[in-house]
Amino acid sequence: MIVVAFALMLTGCGSGGSGNDTAAKEQPPADTKQAPSQPAEQKPEEKKENNEPIKLIFMAPWSKEQVESRILAGTKEKFPNVDIEPTGKFADAASFDELFAQNVMPDLILTTDGFDILKERDMLLPLDDMLKERNFDFNAIRPGIMDALRARDPEGKGRLLGVPIEDVTVALHYNKAVFDKFGVDYPVDGMTWDEVIDLAGKVTGERDGVKYRGLATNSLSQAMTQLSANGTDPQTGEPQFSKNPAFAKFLGLTKRIASIPGNWEPGIEYDFKKGDVAMSLGLIANTIPYYPEELDYDVVSFPSWPDLPGVGPSTLPLTIAVNKHSKHIDEAMDLLEFLLTDEQQIRMTRAGIPSVSSDQSILEQFAGDTLNGREFNIKGIYSLQQAKPALYSPYGPDILLYGTNYVGSQVQPFLTSGNDVQTFLRKMDEDYAAIVKERNQQN
Repeated sequence: MIVVAFALMLTGCGSGGSGNDTAAKEQPPADTKQAPSQPAEQKPEEKKENNEPIKLIFMAPWSKEQVESRILAGTKEKFPNVDIEPTGKFADAASFDELFAQNVMPDLILTTDGFDILKERDMLLPLDDMLKERNFDFNAIRPGIMDALRARDPEGKGRLLGVPIEDVTVALHYNKAVFDKFGVDYPVDGMTWDEVIDLAGKVTGERDGVKYRGLATNSLSQAMTQLSANGTDPQTGEPQFSKNPAFAKFLGLTKRIASIPGNWEPGIEYDFKKGDVAMSLGLIANTIPYYPEELDYDVVSFPSWPDLPGVGPSTLPLTIAVNKHSKHIDEAMDLLEFLLTDEQQIRMTRAGIPSVSSDQSILEQFAGDTLNGREFNIKGIYSLQQAKPALYSPYGPDILLYGTNYVGSQVQPFLTSGNDVQTFLRKMDEDYAAIVKERNQQN
């Protein structure tokens, strides 16, 4: 798993194989241990009056200051009695065990790897009925996001098990100065992978003693999510890498990019900020609010496959689940529902947190409070529709920008192996079959 510095200490960004890629670390298998002091039949308390203090324990790898700036900013006036106490931990097996040993039960849980761990710990709380009772407008969420969440129901029922609060949005960034140096026109929205690769070849080479790379190989795994392919049989866990042509198609793409003369070599470091990379795929939450002002760049939509025009990646948004054992379910739902209001989504997106709203006018305000008047092609980023989510398999592997990313971790080994695509895919089948077997033994 590729680790990148997320703006607010959320790490684990899956990548497609840049020079400093490392193999994605598989999530430690969770045991079936449940919280020792929280019986399943425990009922939530009656909703407290607004003037009664309430503490919600939030399982997320954020500090109290970060929770306040991301979530409570704008909500203090609405919920002056609510205090959110972050655990500073990811929702993984080891962290749950640590909290349970301290008799701590989280109320809210940030999910980055899906909901399997919550099922194993008997914490799943379906939210559809509660949101319907609150007359929640599901159309207020950008198309494709709810589909991506429902597809990851561990029981395959398509339930909504969490509320999306922040989108995971990838764009193609391009350095205007590099294109100007080579006398090549800038990228535009709606380009295909073929067009981007052709363009990358035109801006790769040496100028004035500097080697320029046309297209960095980070975040390439998101091209795989555009193909909506599952890596294992959902019933048996049998790996499908060598059997499903989508995986060969993806590895073929990575090889074409690496084969551009001068664009890639083992061990090279891609750093778009240094100015020697013409194009790079990246999370806008990690780039636009933080790239230096002297870097003259812009963004366009993520490249699409020629046979899937206008289709972008299917990404899993940052999502907050409510623990069914919480004593404050109503208050937790009040807070999450408010986070999805236009008022709060505007506040968050203007601060550099990509919105999940379906309102284009809100999306286009991204990072508006941080750019000092600079303008970017934000509208173009959101010009694609999300791909259909891959069929959920309890055996994985998922392809995530935050969390485990087995497919993304294999790009660098493939490019350095010298193997042809099918030979390498058969090796992936063998390696992942061993992972499935180990999981079955532990379960």
